[in-house]
Amino acid sequence: MGAPSLASRVAAVLEGVAAFSYGLVDAQGERTVARDELAAAAWGFAVGCRDAGARPGDVVAIAWRHGVAPIAAWAGAVLGGFVPSFVPSDDPDLQQRLGTAVRLTVGPATAAWAGAAPGEVTAAPGIAIVQRTSGTTGVHRTILLSHARVLAQADALAAAIDLDVASDRIASCLPLHHDMGLVSTVLLPLLHGVPCVHVDPDLWRADASAWVRVLGHSGATLTWLPPAALGRMTRVSADGADLSRLRQVVCGGEVVTDGVLREFSAHFGSAGLVPEAVATGWGMAENVAAVTHSPRGRAPSRLRVRAASFAPGRAIEIVGDEEDDALVLVTAGTAIDGTEVVVRGIDGRECGDGVLGELFIRGTCQPDPGTWSATGDVGLTRGGEVFVCGRLAELLHVDGRWILPHEAEQAAARVAGVRAGRVAAIRDGGGFVVLYESEHAVDATRVADAVERSVHRRPRAVAVATESLPRNTAGKSCRSRCATP
Repeated sequence: MGAPSLASRVAAVLEGVAAFSYGLVDAQGERTVARDELAAAAWGFAVGCRDAGARPGDVVAIAWRHGVAPIAAWAGAVLGGFVPSFVPSDDPDLQQRLGTAVRLTVGPATAAWAGAAPGEVTAAPGIAIVQRTSGTTGVHRTILLSHARVLAQADALAAAIDLDVASDRIASCLPLHHDMGLVSTVLLPLLHGVPCVHVDPDLWRADASAWVRVLGHSGATLTWLPPAALGRMTRVSADGADLSRLRQVVCGGEVVTDGVLREFSAHFGSAGLVPEAVATGWGMAENVAAVTHSPRGRAPSRLRVRAASFAPGRAIEIVGDEEDDALVLVTAGTAIDGTEVVVRGIDGRECGDGVLGELFIRGTCQPDPGTWSATGDVGLTRGGEVFVCGRLAELLHVDGRWILPHEAEQAAARVAGVRAGRVAAIRDGGGFVVLYESEHAVDATRVADAVERSVHRRPRAVAVATESLPRNTAGKSCRSRCATP
């Protein structure tokens, strides 16, 4: 018997988990795709790829945004021995961006294919999935993922969240081509057989209230969202919402702040959401997705740190509530099974507990499980938990003080009229500038005042045109691509 493969795991779900299903929600309404319908569509896609001349190991780019087609195409490509890769549907130069040879590209313009009966399960030789980084740092990198790495991720994450196939149900509104969307909407459902409801990301962007309603009436117990999404949800009325079945709302993809978690928990407390249901995590496409996850059954831990002690290479100083000039750091949790995390200083040496430095990882989700890899993220460890503070290259240093960009951005976003998630704090000579989009005219002085109260340094605040701040393929602002006005 050969090594486990994605193909054998997907086949086991589509053949053996009778209760497995996908719910789909878009502007036209809702529908549920039962296991047998999805399996027939998947096998039909595999046959179609072979008829089109694809051979085992060929890359198949999947450009649908939402619906049964992308899920069936991904499963069918895996079953047929092909290498699937979700890509944005509007990518004008797919071949160059993906960085690897693509045999077939399928998407909205592709004709529907007929269903088919189960055939011979074929595992792709070598590479199982082609994934891209989101481009937050300005450059998309292609990640070639082996069967072993993908399965290690899916199984370690399932253990971290204590996945129960009999009772859990995932809800997602994330893009399929994003690593967090891939894992939550595709890998966990298709490799473990847990039902999933996927809301069209365009519907979420147009109407956040529709997403809140789906979380309630779908019976979802698990969902993954970036901090900006939690912030946007707090602007939707909680009246009539029912989030009581959610046992984990996993917040990741960006640095998570205490303010966002508190506001979200308080806003939806009346809807049945308990504070310990809000979890945190840290991940990256280079590790397939998740690196860490906060412990189950309790709210994420926090560290209140003297702001003057926050500097690379220094040990943080824990302070009490009486300290006014302090940062609150939120845990990203502990490393998932098979993964290790350490902190190193600029000299490459490992740092002790509580010392700020660059985070390094190694483990079974990496190309070489025994080699430490630099992440470019800055953070610290304390008591076995990892506290991620952002990108090392994006930290702001102003008048002797180190500032976390997201702290400045979230202070600006709390000003009435500023668009949530559409703010960027970047270096500006010896200072920093906060660029913000707004729903209506917002005085820059109000934004600068709000940021100064939060980080104790005054920025230059500049209003920019709507949708002008660069975003990556997951919808997050890209500070590295922002130009100083």
